[in-house]
Amino acid sequence: MRWRRIPRVILSMGWEDPIVRHDRFILERKIIPFFVSLENINSVLFVGCGSYTKHYEKWFAEKRYWTIDSNPLKKLYGAKNHIIGSMTDLDRYFSGGELDLIICNGVFGWGLNDKKQVEAAFEASFRCLRNGGVLVLGWDDTQERRPFPLQTCESLARFQPYRFAPLATSHYTNKKNMADKHVFDFYEKRSA
Repeated sequence: MRWRRIPRVILSMGWEDPIVRHDRFILERKIIPFFVSLENINSVLFVGCGSYTKHYEKWFAEKRYWTIDSNPLKKLYGAKNHIIGSMTDLDRYFSGGELDLIICNGVFGWGLNDKKQVEAAFEASFRCLRNGGVLVLGWDDTQERRPFPLQTCESLARFQPYRFAPLATSHYTNKKNMADKHVFDFYEKRSA
């Protein structure tokens, strides 16, 4: 792969810095392309930024694409429409029903740890998603990165499972490599 020849110092300046892991492969080769292809997905929020997410804006070029990260230094890796802020405060930046898709990968257990904050973040996500909007939650199912069991999260219980067609499930775990405990859960906002 040619990207391995690029010095790390250059990559850290905001160039594409791919991570070669199964969970990143699933995100970049299955999840993102599927949602990019859907005509009813137009407003997208990606939560959490790093040098390895900078190129996602290119993939969503035909969509209204935002990024959000609470660390001001991560703005370098954010979209043109970048928000320095917390997922708990999405109501400050988006009106009810404005978003079609929220991708939150590697945030739960990596900074979003406090139960009250997690509840507030997913409650705000529910309010900002349109009816039929999708929340993709990627997280590490390990003792050190799972602050509490997600099934106890009341705000997530407001969502319905979303069957993600390319993986034929709403809860994906890498069963081929149990050392990689990254999980993708797919949720859909459905009004009663």
